[in-house]
Amino acid sequence: MPKRAKTPELFDDAKYLTVVGPYPPHPNMELAQHRMEFSRWIGSCTGPEFLRAFYHKPTSPGSVIIEIDESFPDFKRLLGEHKWSEFLVDPGDQGRYVSKVFYCTYNTDRDVQKNGEPDVMDA
Repeated sequence: MPKRAKTPELFDDAKYLTVVGPYPPHPNMELAQHRMEFSRWIGSCTGPEFLRAFYHKPTSPGSVIIEIDESFPDFKRLLGEHKWSEFLVDPGDQGRYVSKVFYCTYNTDRDVQKNGEPDVMDA
């Protein structure tokens, strides 16, 4: 009987953050347009070179887990509350929305996938 393939080594060079109330409002990450808008928003906050991937769970549409390269220089600026009225040019009724970013309890992409965040979207 052949041996099972060796589990690949885990690299600890990323941090995982949870975004509650992500942009755009009430996103459906199954739609390419919503994934692109979310990626552009987070990429504008981090710089596109630091955003690696994001994970979403279709049964939890109000939160997304993002994978950020550990070399990102300013995690403290990214954490906390982001009022849409402060970053949208013409917010209209969307000005009342707020996104919140927290450190995630998962430390690896394998932990995220094992705990029910199956859909990976490479940024």
